[in-house]
Amino acid sequence: MRLYLNKGCFLLLFTILPCGLYPQTTREVSTGTDVYAVAADTPIVLSLDYVNGHLFTALRDEKLGALILLVDTGTEHTMISREVAQKGKLHKSFWKTAFSVAGYGNKPTDQKYRTVPVALRSGQAHIFSDSALVFDFGDLSKRLEHPVNGILGWDFFERWCTTLDFSTTHLILRNLSDCAPPSGKHGTLKGEWSAYGLLLPSVLTFPNGRSAKALLHLDTGSDATLILNTQFRAIAGLGEKGPTASEDKGFGMNGDYTGDIVPIVSIDIEEGKLRVDGRQRTTILIGRRGSFSKVHWWLDGVGEAKINRDGGIGNGIIEHATWTFDPTAKRVYLEVVALSSPSKTP
Repeated sequence: MRLYLNKGCFLLLFTILPCGLYPQTTREVSTGTDVYAVAADTPIVLSLDYVNGHLFTALRDEKLGALILLVDTGTEHTMISREVAQKGKLHKSFWKTAFSVAGYGNKPTDQKYRTVPVALRSGQAHIFSDSALVFDFGDLSKRLEHPVNGILGWDFFERWCTTLDFSTTHLILRNLSDCAPPSGKHGTLKGEWSAYGLLLPSVLTFPNGRSAKALLHLDTGSDATLILNTQFRAIAGLGEKGPTASEDKGFGMNGDYTGDIVPIVSIDIEEGKLRVDGRQRTTILIGRRGSFSKVHWWLDGVGEAKINRDGGIGNGIIEHATWTFDPTAKRVYLEVVALSSPSKTP
């Protein structure tokens, strides 16, 4: 699993150009059946709190009580904080004694492998029933400046047709079998889908005229525009340690880390279907050596290595569109919108 929870003070203005965002002539409707079936005309709507570039929603579990969860497509598994999980029945695995978090920060990544059964509800609507990983969040709530009891991860998004609407700050849930592209003007991204998350093939162009291909993790748990791993430093014209003027401190699930704020000319996603134009002084963050905590391949597999290889797209970009995730068709439909509910600062 990977968690990119970044400080976000480095974000500046940018523009999304709706390249390739035209009405579709065909409808791609999934034929899957969801275990949490609801009436087709009565989707479940979760209210979101958008604070400091992060999304939170309030849910309830019968045994664990009221929960505030970070909405995070960048985390493979749904998680519950150690303090809250102790109210339920903790389970240990005979085969697994520890797990590691691949993400930003420089503290040790290993934690005890424990799970707790959850049955999450919004009002009377049952939305997620499974085992959640028990995680020691430390001072995460203080860092995020918002209460948080856990994370609603990618395993949740794989079970629903979900529409993330920043303009209304709602997460709308429909049955997988009811998923379809929006009726209005929209674009479709294929991406690379897996149980670990969603990757978007992209091309990055820097002010020095050099470009690089990247597979970027779509990460609603990050407040960044774009955060890149260290291998992009050379092509961006950075040395191993950047100048003091570009230095920026961040915080991830593995503690503090340091990177450099750099300008970028453009980010072209999936052959220009979505384009972020850097002419309005868009900036991104590139981590310095040691900023990303890697894990042993035998704990997290080759899939983890691929999805963490390059970097992630955060809410600095994601907030400028309404995103519908269709796990059955393996498509993302997006509509570029004017943001009427920007991230709040307490």
